[in-house]
Amino acid sequence: MRTLPLAAGRHPGRRDGGVGPRWRRPSQSVRQIVGSDDMSEIYAPDVNEDRDGPTLRLARFAAETRAADLPPVALEGARRLLLDTIACAVAAWDLPSSRIVRELLEEQGGRQESSVLVSGAKLPAPAAAYLNAHLSNAIDADDTLNYSAHIAASAVAPALAIAERVGASGLDTLAAIALGYEVAGRIGLSLRGLVVTPDGSFTFAPVTGYGWTSFAAAVASGRLLGVDSSRMRHAFGLAAAATPLPTSGKFGLDLPRPMTKYGLYGEMAQGGVMAALLAQRGFTADTTVLDGERGLWRMAGSLDCDWTALTDGIGTRWLVDEASYKSYPGCRFLNPAIDVFLDILRDEGLRADEVERVEALVPGSAIAKHMNDPSVESMVDGCFSLPYLLACAALAGPPGPGWHTDETRSDPAVRRFSAKVDVGVEPRAADAAKEDLTRYGHSVRMCTTVTVETAERRFTRSADYARGDSYTPQTRATAADIADKFRRYTVDVLGRERSERALAFGRELEAMDDLHQFMACLTTRA
Repeated sequence: MRTLPLAAGRHPGRRDGGVGPRWRRPSQSVRQIVGSDDMSEIYAPDVNEDRDGPTLRLARFAAETRAADLPPVALEGARRLLLDTIACAVAAWDLPSSRIVRELLEEQGGRQESSVLVSGAKLPAPAAAYLNAHLSNAIDADDTLNYSAHIAASAVAPALAIAERVGASGLDTLAAIALGYEVAGRIGLSLRGLVVTPDGSFTFAPVTGYGWTSFAAAVASGRLLGVDSSRMRHAFGLAAAATPLPTSGKFGLDLPRPMTKYGLYGEMAQGGVMAALLAQRGFTADTTVLDGERGLWRMAGSLDCDWTALTDGIGTRWLVDEASYKSYPGCRFLNPAIDVFLDILRDEGLRADEVERVEALVPGSAIAKHMNDPSVESMVDGCFSLPYLLACAALAGPPGPGWHTDETRSDPAVRRFSAKVDVGVEPRAADAAKEDLTRYGHSVRMCTTVTVETAERRFTRSADYARGDSYTPQTRATAADIADKFRRYTVDVLGRERSERALAFGRELEAMDDLHQFMACLTTRA
């Protein structure tokens, strides 16, 4: 057997910037769950999978960690994630794809268990999870974890649906979100879609996707259903069996972009919920699905598996605390450019009509997916067009759902401004990506340079991080940042009173016996 060490280096996503794995002695309850004081030894691939593999360890951790044992950093991270994800879902309520999904699922109806956000309609829990997860990702303003994926939609929507079904407390719901995010995040970080070879060149996986986020739904749902560790392993296998094909690698290569985007989060959420419900009733599945040479990493098309990422520091490092949050409804790769552009306009006192040309240099991966194209035929195109997003930043008001209305897309002024934006490749980006992948195993910096030209002046600024990135104290999202975004994204749909009440309940969620009052604030029903 062999062990694979975690790459050394200060990890910028942790509050202490810790060197290598951030080790603290796990609590007694966590040691009992995982079965070891030293959780760094992950065996691969000749492990006795049934006894010692990561599937068993993660399933035991997910099922047996008590909500009361979660540290404040995990609960606060889950609260931020909950409020941010709900804000994204409410903002996406009336998008074209959202209307289609909503009308179809509400027409189908069924047992009235769980609430649809905004409408307040009641659906079976799997259907409510599907719809609310789709809403959560539709406007592309949701979380990211180390540029690996959006996970929150697959954790929050299922947790809310099952919490309503079983009458779970606020504390148990937050714990379910934190643990679902943890398991899925570790799986995501173990996958390798891009590596640096010994000669310094990049190797890309031929296929990539986000279907593995269904594990967040399976864990969150299983927790609230009271699934034990044995059946949680079956829920893992069921989630893997139901996960969608890895389609994100092809997304963005053809225009216009489809409503499916890089993956159907409704399917991922519903698949995870069904996995937990089936496992609860005794449906069996692969109980070593994460383990060994033929494990999930191979099924997902990963170039390799970072075995240490699956369980290193479990119970002491909480990925929900390392989530990054977006200010803008657009691809994370483009957020630093929007930050820098708005900073230049503000600091130099420039009006949009004074700007004659904008040059934005971004990582080459954005160019490969046509994010330099100013033509926007649909709302989805708008989320991935940097010229359009900069035009919205200049002309369409505060970031939020107003950037993706039919009126904004057809506004002649927005189209004229988009045509002024030239997008090229940032020369610093490739070396930074190599350094980050070698040191941390994933991207950290998104190097960007923006130049704004007027008739008489020229202003240039650069950035490596976006606001909301967890990698630096200066960019890390605060509770006030999340609250501000919540208001901007929800007030036009829910109204100011309901928006403020939802925020207030969200801050006190762990003291609530159930979610009834909280969910009532998130609908427009009287």
